[in-house]
Amino acid sequence: MERLRQLVESNGFRSTILFLIVLNAFAMGMEATPGAAEKYATPLEWVFLVSQVVFVAEIAARWLVARNQFFRDSWNRFDFAVVALSLTQTIGGFALIARIFRILRLLRIVSVSEVLLGSLLRQDAGLRATLLAMFLIAISGYIFALVGFHLFGDELPEWSSLARSTATLAGSFTPAGFAHALDSGGAVLAFHIAFYLVVLSTVVNLVVALTRTFRGATS
Repeated sequence: MERLRQLVESNGFRSTILFLIVLNAFAMGMEATPGAAEKYATPLEWVFLVSQVVFVAEIAARWLVARNQFFRDSWNRFDFAVVALSLTQTIGGFALIARIFRILRLLRIVSVSEVLLGSLLRQDAGLRATLLAMFLIAISGYIFALVGFHLFGDELPEWSSLARSTATLAGSFTPAGFAHALDSGGAVLAFHIAFYLVVLSTVVNLVVALTRTFRGATS
């Protein structure tokens, strides 16, 4: 058990999990690119399957090490929920829901990055908070672009690929793009609002973290 603990808590182990998450992000991007999705359908499915097995094994190993303490950590609860939700792709025929839950797996990059940054930047909380916020904004934008493709890509040309979804979200911060989002109404408008709230929440949390860090440094 001690060897398992050392393995799970090592930076090499965490870096491997981070690599798999990034690999999944790349694979999901290809899946949201029509030409690449058709050409590499089989390799992509293998990436998703192997990654799912590894993620489940990782959560199980961390639980064996921590046991009763596992769910007391907020990041552990977050990781467990994301992996558990992504398993729904294997237990039903709900293709759209399964893809969205699989995309949620990318949120784990936040928890893994937080742990790695915490070990590498122990003495610089401000830089750690800034880098984590940048990670969160970037991955949130990527996730929303992927989800937008799967939700609206069949009906709306501006969401018909990852590149177009990304451009649509980025453009929504301009006056013309914001006006277009308002005119869209319905689910598309609700989707944009959710995106704005995530970005705003991240920025606010960053400002709060930096303010606390600055106050602590000057006190």
